[in-house]
Amino acid sequence: MTDRLEVRRRRIVVVEDDNAIRHLVKMTLESIGGYEVMALSSGAQALEEACQFEPDLLVLDVSMPKMDGLQTLVALRQQLSLQRVPVVFLTANTQGKDVARYQEIGAADIIAKPFNPVHLCERVAAVLSPAPEEDVVLHSRGSALIVEDDPSIRFLLDFILAQQGYRVVDAHDGHSGLHAINNGPVADIVILDINLPGIDGLQLLERLRSMDRWHGVPVMMLSADGDEPSVARALNAGASDYLVKPFDPTELVARLDRLLQHPSALNSGAP
Repeated sequence: MTDRLEVRRRRIVVVEDDNAIRHLVKMTLESIGGYEVMALSSGAQALEEACQFEPDLLVLDVSMPKMDGLQTLVALRQQLSLQRVPVVFLTANTQGKDVARYQEIGAADIIAKPFNPVHLCERVAAVLSPAPEEDVVLHSRGSALIVEDDPSIRFLLDFILAQQGYRVVDAHDGHSGLHAINNGPVADIVILDINLPGIDGLQLLERLRSMDRWHGVPVMMLSADGDEPSVARALNAGASDYLVKPFDPTELVARLDRLLQHPSALNSGAP
């Protein structure tokens, strides 16, 4: 029997000055793509730290203060080990002349903001051309209803749960969430954002818990700020658990699994 060689994960340096976008890109590439990611906030920081990380790909925001993405790339190319590393630009400026400029400087791809996290991983994978992965057989863990108005987070939730074997139905606001609760099939687990337009997640939770067919379904609430009054109200209204955004995908999956294993343990709270 031969020993199995440990394969080094592909490494990506992300340079993005916006904290929320930087965190989303890092979380997406790590949790969905399986990459090792160094996330930096400025071109100057990239010049100091990127080389030591030995990246396989650079992902650069175009519009950054002091040193923009194009200037950062030119400076990084002065370092011998980074001269041939492919680069992907993130930008809201995708007019023809802008795209031509990015390509002239050597961009392997240009991804428009706002982006779909799943598409981001697909585009990155295409640039890196990874070796084929072993087939993974997913066993169904049941169905999940996701009610989340932020499209980036909703796409991320959809993908993470689908990867774990869930059958996912999602709703993009409070009204579509209410329609799913009133008229759709009963899910095995529900993820509800607290802050939704129109009808908020707490109102949806109260409606759900008032219906016999949904009464015992575990509900995970998502909160952008973890404010105590909203969390307390959610738990009092019958939430099984809550998670603060931005969340760790591994923790999300572990806590959903715990709820599915103990569906009667409502109002368990969160550590």
